[in-house]
Amino acid sequence: MRSRQDGFISFSTMTLLIGGAALGALLAYGSMSGQELPLWPAIAVSLVNLVAAGKLVLNVRAERRRAQTAPPNPPEVKRARR
Repeated sequence: MRSRQDGFISFSTMTLLIGGAALGALLAYGSMSGQELPLWPAIAVSLVNLVAAGKLVLNVRAERRRAQTAPPNPPEVKRARR
C-alpha cells in the first residue's frame, strides 16, 4: 500500500524543526546559565540535523525525478455493475 502525504509537514521537515529547537535550547541554556555548551549533546543534535537535511534533499530529488518520468495518469475504467 502506498500513501502520499499532502498538506502536512513531512517527517524530515519535522525532524529538522525539532533538532533546530533543541540546538537553540542548548545555546539559550548556555548563554543564560553562563556555563559552556555541553559538547556531546550539541554534536548529537547537529548530526541529527545533518542527516535529516540530507534525507530531505534526497526525498525531494527522488520525488522530482519520479514526477518527471511518470507517465500521465490513464483514464479510469468504470466496471459495469452486475
